Amino acid sequence: MPSTLTLSLGTADLSQLRWAVSPVWELLASIRTLTRPASHAIHMPWLSEHRHDPLLTGPGASAARDLTAGPPGHLPGFLAPTPLSPLTALDDELDEVRRTPSDVVRRDLAAAFGDELPAGLAPMLQAPRREMETVVADLRGYWQRTLAPAWPKIRALLESDIHYRARSLTERGPAAMFADIHPGLTFDQDTGTLRIASRRAGLPDPHRSLEGRGLVLVPSAFAWPRLYFKTSAPWVPVIRYPVRGIGTLWESPADARAAAADLAPVLGATRALLLQLLETPAGTLELADRTGLAPGGVSAHLHKLARAGLIAPHRTGRVVLYARTARGEALYR
Repeated sequence: MPSTLTLSLGTADLSQLRWAVSPVWELLASIRTLTRPASHAIHMPWLSEHRHDPLLTGPGASAARDLTAGPPGHLPGFLAPTPLSPLTALDDELDEVRRTPSDVVRRDLAAAFGDELPAGLAPMLQAPRREMETVVADLRGYWQRTLAPAWPKIRALLESDIHYRARSLTERGPAAMFADIHPGLTFDQDTGTLRIASRRAGLPDPHRSLEGRGLVLVPSAFAWPRLYFKTSAPWVPVIRYPVRGIGTLWESPADARAAAADLAPVLGATRALLLQLLETPAGTLELADRTGLAPGGVSAHLHKLARAGLIAPHRTGRVVLYARTARGEALYR
Protein backbone atom coordinates (compact mmCIF):
# COMPACT_ATOMS: atom_id res chain seq x y z
CA MET A 1 0.00 0.00 0.00
CA PRO A 2 1.15 3.58 -0.60
CA SER A 3 2.59 5.34 2.42
CA THR A 4 3.42 8.86 3.57
CA LEU A 5 6.82 10.24 4.48
CA THR A 6 6.88 13.18 6.86
CA LEU A 7 9.87 15.53 6.98
CA SER A 8 10.45 17.98 9.81
CA LEU A 9 11.79 21.22 8.34
CA GLY A 10 13.25 23.63 10.84
CA THR A 11 13.95 27.30 10.27
CA ALA A 12 17.48 26.45 9.11
CA ASP A 13 16.13 23.97 6.54
CA LEU A 14 13.65 26.49 5.12
CA SER A 15 16.35 29.16 4.94
CA GLN A 16 18.46 26.73 2.88
CA LEU A 17 15.63 25.73 0.55
CA ARG A 18 16.90 26.02 -3.01
CA TRP A 19 16.38 24.76 -6.55
CA ALA A 20 18.76 23.08 -8.96
CA VAL A 21 18.89 21.49 -12.40
CA SER A 22 20.36 17.99 -12.62
CA PRO A 23 21.32 16.74 -16.11
CA VAL A 24 22.40 13.35 -14.75
CA TRP A 25 18.99 12.86 -13.13
CA GLU A 26 17.28 13.62 -16.45
CA LEU A 27 19.58 11.07 -18.06
CA LEU A 28 18.67 8.37 -15.52
CA ALA A 29 14.96 9.19 -15.51
CA SER A 30 14.85 9.18 -19.32
CA ILE A 31 16.23 5.64 -19.34
CA ARG A 32 13.42 4.60 -17.00
CA THR A 33 10.98 6.30 -19.36
CA LEU A 34 12.30 4.29 -22.31
CA THR A 35 11.92 1.03 -20.40
CA ARG A 36 8.29 1.83 -19.46
CA PRO A 37 6.93 3.80 -22.42
CA ALA A 38 3.28 2.94 -21.75
CA SER A 39 3.37 5.05 -18.58
CA HIS A 40 4.92 8.07 -20.27
CA ALA A 41 2.83 8.81 -23.36
CA ILE A 42 3.49 12.53 -22.87
CA HIS A 43 7.03 11.86 -24.17
CA MET A 44 5.88 9.85 -27.18
CA PRO A 45 7.66 11.97 -29.86
CA TRP A 46 10.98 11.47 -28.05
CA LEU A 47 10.25 7.83 -27.16
CA SER A 48 9.52 6.92 -30.74
CA GLU A 49 12.87 8.28 -31.84
CA HIS A 50 15.04 6.67 -29.16
CA ARG A 51 13.30 3.47 -28.03
CA HIS A 52 15.95 1.30 -29.72
CA ASP A 53 18.97 3.04 -28.24
CA PRO A 54 21.99 0.69 -27.97
CA LEU A 55 22.25 1.20 -24.21
CA LEU A 56 18.98 -0.68 -23.80
CA THR A 57 18.93 -2.97 -26.82
CA GLY A 58 22.62 -3.71 -27.35
CA PRO A 59 23.85 -7.31 -27.11
CA GLY A 60 25.69 -8.71 -24.11
CA ALA A 61 25.89 -7.59 -20.51
CA SER A 62 25.87 -3.90 -19.70
CA ALA A 63 26.51 -2.62 -16.20
CA ALA A 64 25.04 0.78 -17.13
CA ARG A 65 21.83 -0.91 -18.31
CA ASP A 66 21.56 -3.11 -15.20
CA LEU A 67 22.16 -0.14 -12.91
CA THR A 68 19.60 2.18 -14.47
CA ALA A 69 16.83 0.13 -16.05
CA GLY A 70 15.75 -2.04 -13.13
CA PRO A 71 12.47 -1.99 -11.19
CA PRO A 72 11.39 1.21 -9.41
CA GLY A 73 13.35 1.67 -6.21
CA HIS A 74 16.37 -0.21 -7.60
CA LEU A 75 18.44 2.88 -8.36
CA PRO A 76 21.66 3.03 -6.34
CA GLY A 77 22.00 6.36 -4.58
CA PHE A 78 25.47 7.14 -5.91
CA LEU A 79 24.12 7.42 -9.47
CA ALA A 80 22.10 10.55 -8.68
CA PRO A 81 24.02 12.85 -6.33
CA THR A 82 22.11 15.87 -5.09
CA PRO A 83 22.94 18.86 -7.33
CA LEU A 84 24.07 21.88 -5.34
CA SER A 85 24.03 24.47 -8.10
CA PRO A 86 21.14 25.77 -10.22
CA LEU A 87 23.35 25.33 -13.30
CA THR A 88 25.04 21.98 -12.66
CA ALA A 89 26.82 20.60 -15.74
CA LEU A 90 26.52 16.99 -16.88
CA ASP A 91 30.29 16.43 -16.87
CA ASP A 92 30.56 17.67 -13.29
CA GLU A 93 27.85 15.29 -12.13
CA LEU A 94 29.27 12.32 -14.05
CA ASP A 95 32.71 13.04 -12.60
CA GLU A 96 31.18 12.94 -9.13
CA VAL A 97 29.56 9.59 -9.96
CA ARG A 98 32.86 8.26 -11.32
CA ARG A 99 34.71 9.26 -8.14
CA THR A 100 32.28 7.45 -5.82
CA PRO A 101 34.33 5.61 -3.16
CA SER A 102 34.35 1.83 -3.54
CA ASP A 103 32.73 1.21 -0.16
CA VAL A 104 29.84 3.54 -1.08
CA VAL A 105 29.33 1.72 -4.40
CA ARG A 106 29.13 -1.64 -2.62
CA ARG A 107 26.86 -0.29 0.09
CA ASP A 108 24.42 1.30 -2.38
CA LEU A 109 24.32 -1.81 -4.57
CA ALA A 110 23.38 -3.87 -1.53
CA ALA A 111 20.71 -1.36 -0.50
CA ALA A 112 19.18 -1.21 -3.99
CA PHE A 113 19.33 -4.87 -5.04
CA GLY A 114 19.80 -6.94 -1.87
CA ASP A 115 20.17 -10.58 -2.84
CA GLU A 116 18.88 -9.91 -6.38
CA LEU A 117 22.00 -8.29 -7.82
CA PRO A 118 21.99 -8.70 -11.63
CA ALA A 119 24.81 -10.90 -12.88
CA GLY A 120 26.16 -8.05 -14.98
CA LEU A 121 26.91 -6.06 -11.83
CA ALA A 122 28.99 -8.74 -10.10
CA PRO A 123 32.29 -7.29 -11.44
CA MET A 124 31.38 -3.97 -9.84
CA LEU A 125 31.60 -5.54 -6.40
CA GLN A 126 35.10 -6.75 -7.17
CA ALA A 127 36.50 -3.62 -8.88
CA PRO A 128 34.11 -0.69 -8.40
CA ARG A 129 36.47 2.05 -9.61
CA ARG A 130 37.33 0.23 -12.84
CA GLU A 131 33.70 -0.61 -13.62
CA MET A 132 32.55 2.93 -12.88
CA GLU A 133 34.79 4.23 -15.67
CA THR A 134 32.90 2.03 -18.15
CA VAL A 135 29.49 2.90 -16.73
CA VAL A 136 30.14 6.64 -16.95
CA ALA A 137 31.45 6.33 -20.51
CA ASP A 138 28.32 4.40 -21.52
CA LEU A 139 26.02 6.96 -19.88
CA ARG A 140 27.85 9.84 -21.59
CA GLY A 141 27.42 8.11 -24.97
CA TYR A 142 23.70 7.64 -24.28
CA TRP A 143 23.39 11.33 -23.43
CA GLN A 144 25.03 12.41 -26.68
CA ARG A 145 22.69 10.22 -28.74
CA THR A 146 19.39 10.90 -26.99
CA LEU A 147 19.35 14.05 -24.85
CA ALA A 148 22.08 16.41 -26.01
CA PRO A 149 20.11 17.62 -29.08
CA ALA A 150 17.04 18.41 -26.94
CA TRP A 151 18.87 19.62 -23.84
CA PRO A 152 18.67 23.39 -24.56
CA LYS A 153 14.90 23.11 -24.78
CA ILE A 154 14.65 20.86 -21.71
CA ARG A 155 16.98 23.09 -19.69
CA ALA A 156 14.98 26.20 -20.62
CA LEU A 157 11.81 24.53 -19.35
CA LEU A 158 13.52 23.52 -16.09
CA GLU A 159 14.97 26.99 -15.52
CA SER A 160 11.58 28.55 -16.20
CA ASP A 161 10.05 26.30 -13.55
CA ILE A 162 12.69 27.34 -11.01
CA HIS A 163 11.93 30.99 -11.72
CA TYR A 164 8.19 30.39 -11.26
CA ARG A 165 8.58 28.38 -8.02
CA ALA A 166 11.00 30.84 -6.42
CA ARG A 167 8.60 33.68 -7.17
CA SER A 168 5.71 31.61 -5.78
CA LEU A 169 7.63 31.01 -2.54
CA THR A 170 8.30 34.73 -2.15
CA GLU A 171 4.77 35.85 -2.97
CA ARG A 172 2.66 33.04 -1.49
CA GLY A 173 4.78 31.27 1.13
CA PRO A 174 6.01 27.67 1.42
CA ALA A 175 2.63 25.98 1.98
CA ALA A 176 1.13 27.30 -1.26
CA MET A 177 4.39 26.76 -3.14
CA PHE A 178 4.67 23.09 -2.15
CA ALA A 179 0.98 22.43 -2.86
CA ASP A 180 1.38 23.89 -6.34
CA ILE A 181 4.40 21.68 -7.11
CA HIS A 182 2.55 18.36 -6.78
CA PRO A 183 -0.66 17.08 -5.13
CA GLY A 184 1.52 14.61 -3.21
CA LEU A 185 3.22 17.43 -1.27
CA THR A 186 1.58 19.08 1.75
CA PHE A 187 3.35 21.53 4.04
CA ASP A 188 2.04 22.50 7.48
CA GLN A 189 3.64 25.84 8.23
CA ASP A 190 2.60 25.78 11.92
CA THR A 191 4.49 22.55 12.63
CA GLY A 192 7.13 22.76 9.88
CA THR A 193 6.04 19.33 8.60
CA LEU A 194 6.26 18.39 4.92
CA ARG A 195 4.22 15.33 3.99
CA ILE A 196 5.18 13.39 0.87
CA ALA A 197 2.72 10.84 -0.52
CA SER A 198 4.82 7.88 -1.68
CA ARG A 199 4.15 4.79 -3.76
CA ARG A 200 6.74 2.95 -1.71
CA ALA A 201 5.07 0.52 0.66
CA GLY A 202 6.32 0.22 4.20
CA LEU A 203 8.91 2.99 4.36
CA PRO A 204 11.47 1.90 6.99
CA ASP A 205 11.62 5.36 8.57
CA PRO A 206 8.47 7.33 7.69
CA HIS A 207 9.23 10.25 10.05
CA ARG A 208 12.49 12.07 9.43
CA SER A 209 14.10 15.33 10.51
CA LEU A 210 16.33 17.20 8.08
CA GLU A 211 18.35 18.54 11.04
CA GLY A 212 19.42 21.73 9.32
CA ARG A 213 20.76 20.00 6.19
CA GLY A 214 18.43 22.02 3.97
CA LEU A 215 16.40 20.79 1.03
CA VAL A 216 17.00 20.91 -2.73
CA LEU A 217 14.04 20.90 -5.14
CA VAL A 218 14.81 19.60 -8.62
CA PRO A 219 12.28 20.05 -11.45
CA SER A 220 12.41 17.17 -13.91
CA ALA A 221 11.00 16.55 -17.37
CA PHE A 222 11.25 12.77 -17.12
CA ALA A 223 10.03 12.40 -13.52
CA TRP A 224 6.47 13.01 -14.74
CA PRO A 225 4.03 12.24 -13.15
CA ARG A 226 5.80 11.05 -9.98
CA LEU A 227 7.75 12.48 -7.07
CA TYR A 228 11.18 11.10 -6.18
CA PHE A 229 13.00 11.87 -2.96
CA LYS A 230 16.22 11.05 -1.15
CA THR A 231 16.83 12.12 2.44
CA SER A 232 19.52 9.74 3.69
CA ALA A 233 23.05 10.88 4.53
CA PRO A 234 25.56 11.77 3.20
CA TRP A 235 23.50 13.58 0.55
CA VAL A 236 21.71 16.86 1.00
CA PRO A 237 17.98 15.96 1.01
CA VAL A 238 16.38 16.29 -2.41
CA ILE A 239 12.89 16.10 -3.93
CA ARG A 240 12.57 15.68 -7.69
CA TYR A 241 9.22 16.65 -9.13
CA PRO A 242 7.49 16.98 -12.55
CA VAL A 243 8.34 20.26 -14.23
CA ARG A 244 5.56 22.76 -14.88
CA GLY A 245 4.43 22.97 -18.50
CA ILE A 246 5.66 19.48 -19.46
CA GLY A 247 2.93 19.30 -22.11
CA THR A 248 4.75 21.97 -24.14
CA LEU A 249 8.13 20.20 -24.22
CA TRP A 250 7.67 18.30 -27.48
CA GLU A 251 5.07 20.68 -28.89
CA SER A 252 5.78 21.72 -32.47
CA PRO A 253 5.33 25.31 -33.69
CA ALA A 254 2.28 24.10 -35.62
CA ASP A 255 0.72 22.76 -32.41
CA ALA A 256 1.33 26.05 -30.62
CA ARG A 257 -0.15 28.06 -33.49
CA ALA A 258 -3.27 25.88 -33.46
CA ALA A 259 -3.68 26.41 -29.71
CA ALA A 260 -3.33 30.17 -30.18
CA ALA A 261 -5.84 30.38 -33.05
CA ASP A 262 -8.75 31.60 -30.89
CA LEU A 263 -6.84 34.69 -29.73
CA ALA A 264 -5.24 35.47 -33.07
CA PRO A 265 -8.11 37.68 -34.34
CA VAL A 266 -7.80 39.84 -31.19
CA LEU A 267 -4.05 39.97 -30.59
CA GLY A 268 -2.67 39.11 -33.99
CA ALA A 269 -1.29 35.70 -34.91
CA THR A 270 2.28 36.31 -33.72
CA ARG A 271 1.40 37.87 -30.37
CA ALA A 272 -1.21 35.17 -29.73
CA LEU A 273 1.43 32.53 -30.45
CA LEU A 274 3.94 34.13 -28.08
CA LEU A 275 1.34 34.43 -25.33
CA GLN A 276 0.48 30.75 -25.80
CA LEU A 277 4.14 29.75 -25.53
CA LEU A 278 4.49 31.75 -22.33
CA GLU A 279 2.45 29.15 -20.49
CA THR A 280 5.89 28.70 -18.92
CA PRO A 281 8.30 31.65 -18.54
CA ALA A 282 10.79 32.04 -21.39
CA GLY A 283 13.37 34.44 -22.75
CA THR A 284 13.51 36.24 -26.08
CA LEU A 285 16.10 33.93 -27.67
CA GLU A 286 14.23 30.78 -26.63
CA LEU A 287 10.99 32.15 -28.08
CA ALA A 288 12.78 33.08 -31.30
CA ASP A 289 14.16 29.56 -31.57
CA ARG A 290 10.77 27.96 -30.93
CA THR A 291 8.90 30.17 -33.40
CA GLY A 292 11.49 30.70 -36.11
CA LEU A 293 11.09 34.46 -35.76
CA ALA A 294 13.94 36.97 -35.56
CA PRO A 295 14.88 37.92 -31.98
CA GLY A 296 14.27 41.59 -32.75
CA GLY A 297 10.75 40.88 -33.93
CA VAL A 298 10.04 38.71 -30.88
CA SER A 299 11.30 41.50 -28.62
CA ALA A 300 9.01 44.05 -30.26
CA HIS A 301 5.94 41.82 -29.84
CA LEU A 302 6.85 41.06 -26.22
CA HIS A 303 7.08 44.77 -25.52
CA LYS A 304 3.55 45.28 -26.85
CA LEU A 305 2.20 42.37 -24.80
CA ALA A 306 3.87 43.80 -21.70
CA ARG A 307 2.38 47.27 -22.37
CA ALA A 308 -1.04 45.61 -22.56
CA GLY A 309 -0.44 44.03 -19.13
CA LEU A 310 -0.63 40.48 -20.48
CA ILE A 311 2.98 39.54 -19.66
CA ALA A 312 5.71 40.88 -17.39
CA PRO A 313 9.51 40.61 -17.51
CA HIS A 314 11.48 39.12 -14.62
CA ARG A 315 15.26 39.18 -14.41
CA THR A 316 17.04 35.96 -13.34
CA GLY A 317 20.77 36.62 -13.21
CA ARG A 318 21.72 37.86 -16.67
CA VAL A 319 18.57 36.51 -18.30
CA VAL A 320 15.22 38.24 -18.61
CA LEU A 321 12.29 35.82 -18.63
CA TYR A 322 8.77 36.79 -19.64
CA ALA A 323 5.72 35.28 -17.96
CA ARG A 324 1.98 35.74 -18.25
CA THR A 325 0.39 38.08 -15.73
CA ALA A 326 -2.94 37.35 -14.06
CA ARG A 327 -4.60 39.27 -16.90
CA GLY A 328 -2.78 37.13 -19.46
CA GLU A 329 -3.74 33.92 -17.67
CA ALA A 330 -7.39 35.05 -17.56
CA LEU A 331 -7.59 34.89 -21.36
CA TYR A 332 -7.22 31.09 -21.14
CA ARG A 333 -9.90 30.44 -18.53
